[in-house]
Amino acid sequence: MLTLLGSIVGFLGSSVPSVINHFGKKEDNKKQLEIMRMQMTMAEKNADIDLMKFQAMALDNEHQRLIAHDTAMQKDTGPLSWLRKSVRPVITYLFFGLFASVKVSSLVVALETQDFQAAILTVWDPETQAIFAAIISFWFGSRALEKNIFNRP
Repeated sequence: MLTLLGSIVGFLGSSVPSVINHFGKKEDNKKQLEIMRMQMTMAEKNADIDLMKFQAMALDNEHQRLIAHDTAMQKDTGPLSWLRKSVRPVITYLFFGLFASVKVSSLVVALETQDFQAAILTVWDPETQAIFAAIISFWFGSRALEKNIFNRP
């Protein structure tokens, strides 16, 4: 009986290191998994930072190309340089002329059925005021910002 008991104790004693080793490996695997998760999170954050950096670089490169293009356009003295430089102002004047002619025509039609004050209120409604304010703010506000804010030393 003592032999059987000694054999069982010996067998159990020899399996204890294996059991301890199993739990140790399990804990090590858990730590490795957590480290891998942290590394993945850091890789994602680094990728996001790199993406933002590349987007900023692309915007900067585009800005530099636009400046170079504008500088080249200012130095251009070819026969059609005046036409290239006048496209935006001419289109702006044409659209403003169209806007003004539509509003004057609307005023003339409104004056046939209403007095002057009511006709003006009909033609110069809040939507028209908002459109006109947006256009004026775009043209003159951007120039004021460029002169006062962006060109500071």
